[in-house]
Amino acid sequence: MPKYLLISVFIVLLIIPVYLLTSGPSEPAGGFPSIMMRDITDPSTAGDELKPAPDFTLTDMEGNPFTLSEQRGKIVVLNIWATWCPPCREEIPDFMELQAEFQADDVLFLGVSIDQEGWEIVEPFVNEMQINYPQVVDDGTVVDRFGPIMGVPMTFLINREGYVEGYAPGMLHKERLQPILESIIQRS
Repeated sequence: MPKYLLISVFIVLLIIPVYLLTSGPSEPAGGFPSIMMRDITDPSTAGDELKPAPDFTLTDMEGNPFTLSEQRGKIVVLNIWATWCPPCREEIPDFMELQAEFQADDVLFLGVSIDQEGWEIVEPFVNEMQINYPQVVDDGTVVDRFGPIMGVPMTFLINREGYVEGYAPGMLHKERLQPILESIIQRS
């Protein structure tokens, strides 16, 4: 009898990891549509049901509160990043260019750092890079509300009405993001 019990336990121990690996969330990042899998420049997707962006308030680099819902009327490019992340560091110059280019169209880039060291490491990095858009340090709120976040960088596009148009896991270059922003601007 113990032999059968041992075999049963062994089989269960094999099945559990396989189940956990294959039953993860079908839509990472809070069930928001991926802009990598959904062409939001295609007018036929304009009617897709979108989810409201989860609201949060964090402190910016100047010590002022930054509340996402107060940005309604703007297109927000919310980028979750970290100073230690090479792809994050690589996409920042493109984001700076696009911020300058689309600022008159009420496009606002927002950097949300997940660095555990907080402003101690983020502020010198932002100053050195001369980043031209607001930064906040996440206290876990953004990652919890927009998650699960599988890695950084992760970028969310939020339209003027406060709905998430989509997200992009991984590095996002100007060549991919610019036409998407232009499409959202034209629709609004």
